[in-house]
Amino acid sequence: MRFAPSPLTPKRLAAFTHDLVMTAGAILIGYYMRFGGYAFTVRLDEVGILLATVLPFAAITYWAFGLYAGIWRFASIPDLVNIFKAVTVVTVFMVILDFASRGAIVVPRTIVFSNWFILTALLGGPRMLYRVYRDQRLLKRGNRRNSANAIPVLIAGSGNEAEIIIRSLETSGSELLTPIGMISSKQAHVGQRIRNVPILGHSEDIERVVQRLAQRGKAPRRLILTNEALTKERDIEALIARARKLGLSVERLLRPALEGADGDGRIRLTPINIEDLLGRSTRDLDYTLIRQLVNGKRILVTGGGGTVGSELCRQIASMSSRRLMIVENSEFALYNITKDLQRDFPGVPVDGRLCDVRDRSKITAQIEQFKPDVIFHAAALKHVPIVERHIAEGILTNTVGTMNVADAARKIGVKAMVMISTDKAVQPSSVMGATKRAAESYCEALDALGYAASNRMNGNGNHETRFMSVRFGNVLGSSGSVVPLFKEQLEQGGPITVTHPDMKRYFMTIKEAVSLVLMASALGVSSRERISIFVLDMGEPVKIVELAEQMIRLAGYEPHRDIGIEFTGVREGEKLHEELFDANEPLHATKLEGIMAAVPRSIVPESLIEEIKLLQATAKDGDEAAMLSQLVSLIPEFTPYRLN
Repeated sequence: MRFAPSPLTPKRLAAFTHDLVMTAGAILIGYYMRFGGYAFTVRLDEVGILLATVLPFAAITYWAFGLYAGIWRFASIPDLVNIFKAVTVVTVFMVILDFASRGAIVVPRTIVFSNWFILTALLGGPRMLYRVYRDQRLLKRGNRRNSANAIPVLIAGSGNEAEIIIRSLETSGSELLTPIGMISSKQAHVGQRIRNVPILGHSEDIERVVQRLAQRGKAPRRLILTNEALTKERDIEALIARARKLGLSVERLLRPALEGADGDGRIRLTPINIEDLLGRSTRDLDYTLIRQLVNGKRILVTGGGGTVGSELCRQIASMSSRRLMIVENSEFALYNITKDLQRDFPGVPVDGRLCDVRDRSKITAQIEQFKPDVIFHAAALKHVPIVERHIAEGILTNTVGTMNVADAARKIGVKAMVMISTDKAVQPSSVMGATKRAAESYCEALDALGYAASNRMNGNGNHETRFMSVRFGNVLGSSGSVVPLFKEQLEQGGPITVTHPDMKRYFMTIKEAVSLVLMASALGVSSRERISIFVLDMGEPVKIVELAEQMIRLAGYEPHRDIGIEFTGVREGEKLHEELFDANEPLHATKLEGIMAAVPRSIVPESLIEEIKLLQATAKDGDEAAMLSQLVSLIPEFTPYRLN
């Protein structure tokens, strides 16, 4: 049983009263069926005693199971199961009452047996009948309203989600969509129906299905993909491309839930895009660790207006952080993220601060004033060619900015600081990658010093600030990445520009990458093992030219024929293939799927910190040759583009 804390509104009180009246009715009906008219009237006193005893217990039971809280408009199988459980408890109580009263209260066995069925029918029947009545009423209203202007849609998939879509489109009178058929990847389902909507053919037969519907005057204008189709369809890209060639717009469910926040029962649809296909992860994420890290804590996010930083803020706010501070040097980005958070998470206090992590005194003051429990450091310059031409800016932001945040975190005893790193920090060939590697090294050195100090104290490693870096590749749709660029070029009619035919990159959706960052952070804080660098499992790298071809097909065109692809040459600092770790830091699995740990390198923390301070001094002097030389000294595996 679960005790429902929901308050008794007038509607819920009416439902609660209904259930108690039905309980009394079930007992009366059971006695009447068992004894008949005259014998029934003789036993009315006995029945009255039984009702006076059973009804209070039934009231407690129904409250415990929350029967009164269910919305009859959406009554379904889970509600019936809840009713079965509650009725069973009441029936068992009647049996126990018969034995425990030692004859004072007699409950005939036939009445106990019949009461279960009668009471189940009286509690569940009205709910289901009301659901059917409302569905039919809304269906008729929707048909009258939408018959002339409704857009005919085809649904890909034949599972539970397809039924949810059809039911929502049928019963939500304000929708302007009407389902006229389905296609399925399962041949055995062809010819069957879901809520009277036919499964017209296999997914590979979409052209024939659309042609037949057009001949009947019901040509579909949209294709709605269920998540089942997205994850299980063997060649979903080809299906989408063929649908677009047929003139269908392709959409998917924005979220699988049927009931919206306002209880209107409408589905939410959004156009399909390349991120939905490249980011089709089957990984189930356990958010328990993240909640332990974030819930009720004061969290600070630097670079909170960027792609990764803003998603960090959203997920942290959704986990009910006590307070969230966002540090951002872009006024517009800060405005956008704070506005979105205040709208979506009004219960979480958000402090937006316009501040550059390069300003040591200001970022230190902000951290000292806010006193965060955990800091996520996402502020960085990330565009490889731009940083290649602005070496000092890259060093001052990526390396010195990290030093400033880390030193302030250590000064006030923050529980953990987590730096967002990149695969470009491994065997770097760019200034951006080298500056991020230097930032990783600084955090690694501080973590080693803190670990040693805490071990000297009592051997538990728990008193000093933990410093960790989480390294991963490209996130789909991030600012400056190839996907938005390719979309823009497609809208302009092409050509698509790719730097090299062999260029490969790792990709992951923003949401999954940030969820794994949070999980890795929680693991690092709770683990007794010193893990300074976590690496996300990005799957297999994707060839950029194949990504371009895929996006062209999804737009309904043929690559190299309708839309051309031009190779522009590798840019300054770029590598053909990125790596997530090098030989000096072998990876090992953690207890969390999708997260690996890099074995810490052998370093002398004090010497490394001095080297990074020298790098800071060269950046302030502005001598680019000295900066590159110091970067090479600090990161021996760095191979500057200018020296190649």
